[in-house]
Amino acid sequence: MKQEPVLIRKIWQHDMHHFKVEWSDGVTNCYRLSDLQRRCPCAGCVELRQKSANSATKGHVDENIRCINLSSVGRYALRIQFTSGCSNGIYSYDMLRALSKNFATCEQGDCQ
Repeated sequence: MKQEPVLIRKIWQHDMHHFKVEWSDGVTNCYRLSDLQRRCPCAGCVELRQKSANSATKGHVDENIRCINLSSVGRYALRIQFTSGCSNGIYSYDMLRALSKNFATCEQGDCQ
């Protein structure tokens, strides 16, 4: 039996540096923009992280980065246009769900 994909039901800006996603299974997650840009999935950023001795470095991402535009890519991903740095990444829903295990869930009250 094939499992239905989890889709975004609702998305909104939480504050200047976070947005929230309510998924079709009822889970709500909060994402910090700088954390997402630090994990940019575009080929250039992936290669840069692979070459870096410390892939968790925060040096090249502005912690106060904001979103200029957030748009859907089909029914499978989001594209985020940031105020600075790389905006080439396409953040698949699967990637966002996997990252949510590292980020706060709104039920935990950790969306600061």
